[in-house]
Amino acid sequence: MKIVYDPRHVLHRPTKEIDRGKFIENPEKPERIEAIKDALIMNGFDNIHSVNNFPLSYVYLVHDERYVKWLKNKCALLEPEEEYITELFGYDLCFDTGTPISNQTFEAAKRAVDVTLTAASLLSGKTNLVYALVRPPGHHATRGACGGYCYFNNAAIAAMYFLTKENADGVAILDLDFHHGNGTQEIFYETDEVLYVSIHGDPDTFYPWISGRESEIGEGPGEGFNVNLPLPAKADWRKYSEALEQALREIKNYYPDVLIVSLGFDTHAEDPVGGFSLRDDDYARMGKAISKLKVPTLVVQEGGYNPQANASAVVKFFSALM
Repeated sequence: MKIVYDPRHVLHRPTKEIDRGKFIENPEKPERIEAIKDALIMNGFDNIHSVNNFPLSYVYLVHDERYVKWLKNKCALLEPEEEYITELFGYDLCFDTGTPISNQTFEAAKRAVDVTLTAASLLSGKTNLVYALVRPPGHHATRGACGGYCYFNNAAIAAMYFLTKENADGVAILDLDFHHGNGTQEIFYETDEVLYVSIHGDPDTFYPWISGRESEIGEGPGEGFNVNLPLPAKADWRKYSEALEQALREIKNYYPDVLIVSLGFDTHAEDPVGGFSLRDDDYARMGKAISKLKVPTLVVQEGGYNPQANASAVVKFFSALM
């Protein structure tokens, strides 16, 4: 397994967000990724690659020019210690109050894209598993807005890279973050070139609330290529494994050239943001099940906000996935 990581992710350090009308501490901190990196190295996963620079044009494969320019300009206007939280929806191209912007946000988001694309470019030949260890995460970012701690949709950009640059016939995205990837769903909702399958907390209860229901199956050419598997609060491995079995069956029947896993450890019982009850050994079971697909796999890090839980889960997951 190859790992791609960029230490400059630490420059993006959000401190607060607004939740239910009150300022709270923002959990999307560098420590959650550093804990993963350290745990992997300690357990022999030390094949870490440096990052290549990719043109901004790759971002435009997924995101609207107006949004990209807005984010870049907003960051450029901020002072080093300043943090901007959405004030006016529609004018500010952010759909929540939990995704602060600093003067380093654009650079960090672009570097996350570079990490992901570097990892995608390594997925060839004898290398069937590559891990893009990135932050900020991406799967909530839509074509035209940030949100959910996400600015550029790393997994979606990787999918477009495989389709346009590697001539893949089909890409499957398996989203295992606790929260539904509303951005990834939106981006590919009307195409059959990408199968999107997501296991997540029931949106009637959990963020992002606006998407993730079973009835959302895609439209036009994409009808049937969007599969949502929402689960109730406190779902344990018994219930989760049933959804995972269904998700993997959908992917197997799609026959993708490439699998992208949007991996979130906020499904862990000890995560402060998620609401499932998965334990360390469940991630080994998860990795083992995915490995049976025998499809070249790019894993892209999404959520996971307890550094200790992240560290233990990631080692279990990749030890079984390899």
